[in-house]
Amino acid sequence: MYNLLVVDDEKYAVEAVLNCIDWPSAGVTGLFSAYGVESAKEQLLANPIDIIVCDIEMPGSNGLELLEWVNEHKPDTLTIFFTGHANFAYAQQAIQLGSFDYLLKPVKHKQIAEVVSRACEKLRQERDKRHYSERYEKYAQLWETQKPLLWEKFWQDVLGARVIMNDERLGQAIRTYGLPIQPETRVRPILLSVEEFREAFSKRDEEILEYALLKSAEEMFLESRRGAVFRDAGGILFVLLYEDEQTLDDRELTRICRTYMEASSTYFYCRLSCYVGEPAAIGGLTETYHALLEMEQSNVAAPETLLFLRDYGFERSGMRQAQAPSYIDWAEWTVLFESGKKTELMDRLNAAFKELAAQPVTHESLEAVYYLLLHMVYHVSHRKGWPAKEVVGGKLLGDERAATRSLSRLKSWAERLLAAGMDYFSHHEGDHRANIEKVKKYVQTHIRDVNREDIAAHVYLNSAYLSRLFKKETGQSLMDFIIMAKINQAKILLTETNQKISDIGESLGYENFSYFGKVFKKTVGITPQEYRKRYQGIVG
Repeated sequence: MYNLLVVDDEKYAVEAVLNCIDWPSAGVTGLFSAYGVESAKEQLLANPIDIIVCDIEMPGSNGLELLEWVNEHKPDTLTIFFTGHANFAYAQQAIQLGSFDYLLKPVKHKQIAEVVSRACEKLRQERDKRHYSERYEKYAQLWETQKPLLWEKFWQDVLGARVIMNDERLGQAIRTYGLPIQPETRVRPILLSVEEFREAFSKRDEEILEYALLKSAEEMFLESRRGAVFRDAGGILFVLLYEDEQTLDDRELTRICRTYMEASSTYFYCRLSCYVGEPAAIGGLTETYHALLEMEQSNVAAPETLLFLRDYGFERSGMRQAQAPSYIDWAEWTVLFESGKKTELMDRLNAAFKELAAQPVTHESLEAVYYLLLHMVYHVSHRKGWPAKEVVGGKLLGDERAATRSLSRLKSWAERLLAAGMDYFSHHEGDHRANIEKVKKYVQTHIRDVNREDIAAHVYLNSAYLSRLFKKETGQSLMDFIIMAKINQAKILLTETNQKISDIGESLGYENFSYFGKVFKKTVGITPQEYRKRYQGIVG
């Protein structure tokens, strides 16, 4: 509902307009009056007036001068003029000044009510448009802030093959998320592997440093280039460079990687390696992604290094994109494969090949099934923490030409691939637990000088991969475990011996006494001195 101001130098005219019209029916609930321009200005300044009904000809300042003032001070207020003279110059000026309507006296009350009702409707429309615009702007800003998260989710789905992107779905996702790429854009993935923090940090401090590493990668790799920096579903840092227009040569790419590694070492206290993949179509990224993960896992002997995937015998068999055939429920097959339900999975496989045989078989349809199963093996193997090559053997992973020569050969290959994977999972399910126990024992026996690199070498694993595996199996970071092991040993020595506290700290690898005290208090809640005083002679 709206407020109306009636302005006329004749009091009876004002009273007639105010009292002879059913204003609530027209949309007006607040009524105000003024008998000249100056008193009208006072009312406008004192009250939220939406509509003015005003005579043009008044002593002193006229209605047109009032409208000029309203346009400057109350631009959202609508003005309706009425006058007793059919003066075209008045009408022309009123229109130029933006009056809502212009009526000639004598004006019937019904006519005034109709014009005011139309003014109310216009105000409603403008109010709705303004509210819509405000909501749109609010959600547009929210959308802009959420876009990085949506883009990260998109790339996680693509790399992990959680969503099979055919050309139609890819184009739709690009439009929906506002991605700055085209379906045919080629992308170069780079894996940034944090192998070790040189100092002992709390979990929160490590998370802050990991965020800083991500933002630093954005600055260095994406300076004047298009791309994305994000963490995959396993928390591994990746750079994706969009190379449709800006292709980096090896020399420049090497320079950027080396600069980033040096900066990470200097400012973020970590040892880091870069694993550089080859440019691929978006649909072919999953294969390169898994190859980079395997190269990282197998790199035990060369920490803090820059490695190119092509230099390690990785040959892509084409930049094809796996498209899910309608008769394969990829999500269901993945669950069955991961849980080792061989009979159920083989039943699904037989049914799928029966359906495939009932329609014209093309080389493209055979390739689609081949790549779908291959991606599933890579995906599940890495989720379980093993290289796919170790799980099913290199021959089965690189057997595309032979496997896709006929439907029968593809079926035979698929049966061997899935059976090999599930057999491996069944026989090696306890391997990770055994490695974790080895790690724990090594920490206890080398507690003074223990570090992540030496632990990884002891169990023949890449240090970054070992950290992820330890966290996955125990729910605790490797660094937190090491710190807690040292603090637990310190508690024993504080309560069961009379060694100097500084000597206890040094025996656990803390050469700086104040730093040892700081770590102890942060972990236990009290200082080493307070702990000894409180518990010596009680604990033990």
